[in-house]
Amino acid sequence: MATDHSTPFDFGETDPSTFRCPDCATTVPSTSVPYDALGYAVCPECSYTAGPETGETAREHGIDA
Repeated sequence: MATDHSTPFDFGETDPSTFRCPDCATTVPSTSVPYDALGYAVCPECSYTAGPETGETAREHGIDA
């Protein structure tokens, strides 16, 4: 005899996952954030994406590349 032990998970009063842009500080639900062709999140407000660092962007952040 098979018994169904699954029960729905109650998220209670928790907030959904959010995305916070490090460039413009926009905070939106993560389900509303688009992704680029490489799978990196793209800010819906300013189009910021945290793709792979290039030598130029690394230097902008104070990293010797």
